[in-house]
Amino acid sequence: MKAEAPITMSGLSVAHPRSPGLPILQAVDWEVAAGDCWVITGLQGSGKTVLLETAAGLHPILAGELRLFGQPCMTDDTPATDALRRRFGLVFDGAGRLFPNLTVWENITLPLRYHRNLSLNDATAAVAEIFQVLELEPYAHLLPGRLSRAWSRRVALARALALKPEVLLLDNPLAGLDSVHVRWWRALLGSFLSGHPLFGGVPRTVLIACDALRPLLPLGRSFALVHNGRWVELGSRQAVLDSTDPFVRDLLNETD
Repeated sequence: MKAEAPITMSGLSVAHPRSPGLPILQAVDWEVAAGDCWVITGLQGSGKTVLLETAAGLHPILAGELRLFGQPCMTDDTPATDALRRRFGLVFDGAGRLFPNLTVWENITLPLRYHRNLSLNDATAAVAEIFQVLELEPYAHLLPGRLSRAWSRRVALARALALKPEVLLLDNPLAGLDSVHVRWWRALLGSFLSGHPLFGGVPRTVLIACDALRPLLPLGRSFALVHNGRWVELGSRQAVLDSTDPFVRDLLNETD
């Protein structure tokens, strides 16, 4: 039996984050297959972030239909809707919106303590492998304000992984990182796509929003653009490289 698509959007209109009654994107038709890796690009403020957050069931839609794993996604907080949302992990832009008064340990274990009512000790044991894989042990007892942006982003990733989500959504994960951290992120995300031991070897589905395309070309399998309120599928990596669209070339940082 074919697995249900993690995300299906049909004629979707996405609300503007600062004007909820107005659309920032319209008529989005998009299906994300299990195990795929989509890279969505566009200018700052074009709607990439709110599209990711809408895909995770965090925002109401203005029109059309959003289905998560084949189920209609509602805006209410019923147990069924909450269960769907917990199958998604979201890493926010910048420093990841960590709680400043909680330590790294406390930030990462929070989803387990909140959603599964685990004690701090039990939650700590549950995320021990995530700490090891993400190389976060030396920072466990620090507050987020003492971390660099690169390490804050790793903590935000660890928090998103705590519930072992099936779909991982990342907003501009490589922005502002040096080459060492960029290589680390690409290698780790690549291992999630092929089946990391953290997930019992089962490939994850990954969606990435970005301002610049080139750093994510080696990772993405499908590419799309949001521009002037429209959703445009660009196709494969080779199709992006072969594109003569000046706007796509700009996003590749290949302007003449």
